[in-house]
Amino acid sequence: CCPKASEARVAMGFRARGSVGASLQDAQSGGTRCTSLRSGAVQTRPSRGHPRLEASRRAFPGTRPANSSASTSASVSLREAELRDRRPGLEGGEVAEGAALEVPRHLAVIMDGNYRWAAERGRGGEEGHSAGIGALRRLVECSVSHGIEAVTVYAFSVDNWKRGEAERRFIFSLFETCLTTELPELLGKGVRVRFIGDRAALPASLRGLMETAESATREKRRLHLTIAINYSAREDLAAAARAAAREVAAGRMDPSEIDEGVLEGFLSTAVIPRQCRQPDLLIRTSGEERLSNFLLWELAYTELCFTDVKWPDFDEGTFREALREYSRRER
Repeated sequence: CCPKASEARVAMGFRARGSVGASLQDAQSGGTRCTSLRSGAVQTRPSRGHPRLEASRRAFPGTRPANSSASTSASVSLREAELRDRRPGLEGGEVAEGAALEVPRHLAVIMDGNYRWAAERGRGGEEGHSAGIGALRRLVECSVSHGIEAVTVYAFSVDNWKRGEAERRFIFSLFETCLTTELPELLGKGVRVRFIGDRAALPASLRGLMETAESATREKRRLHLTIAINYSAREDLAAAARAAAREVAAGRMDPSEIDEGVLEGFLSTAVIPRQCRQPDLLIRTSGEERLSNFLLWELAYTELCFTDVKWPDFDEGTFREALREYSRRER
């Protein structure tokens, strides 16, 4: 299904972060532990910035610190023993070679690093964006072959309007070309395509192709591919609040009826089937470790994985390494 991974991908270096919601209790000690899966080094530092995101920066279960205090070593050893009890034959939370990997129902991806990929090669940013289309194709292929039900990708954020006009025009043109050339392949794979984000500011030609793709794939169910274009999670939450307020003002809803489920129904991601609406795993490429205003509501209990691999280099090896990382987690 996917191109064969290169030998060098073994050292791709995923950095693990536990889910935001599940790890709040880890922040109560006043610091957070960050573990690099490449080196195994554990560092303890005071929390800073957004408390919920910083609380997610904890040591991943089963990693072995190279340098740490005796108490830390003891706690990690205890953790490893617990994992061995749960997973016979595995040591330190590692996934045995050839073992079946746990597959998330919903995978979210922040596709980052096109420009840096191009700059490292002395090329223009346009070449990086073009190469990124191939990575998206590989992501869809691997997701279908592994039985993932939903994939949501961050294609263009509201902050991307800060890019130069020429680059924006190229990106929108590339989107149009991609929707035209890739649609037959998506149909053949049983992929349903949806878009979230504010379409009003997008070129009319692009909006038309987006509607065509949504209509053409409406009956497909093998993979729900949601593409966020001109998307802002904060604006999506504000829009949901406004929609709920309108319902109250019209007398169709009482304020006491508004709970998490009601508000979620007004979010743009409500178009995704309920059984796989919340992402289980987020992958962000190119080394950055932030959410960048992407699916802030939906990612509350999502496992977070970050890799230095630039998006155009994303391949089956990167994909499977992310699944191995996910398989080590206890949810």
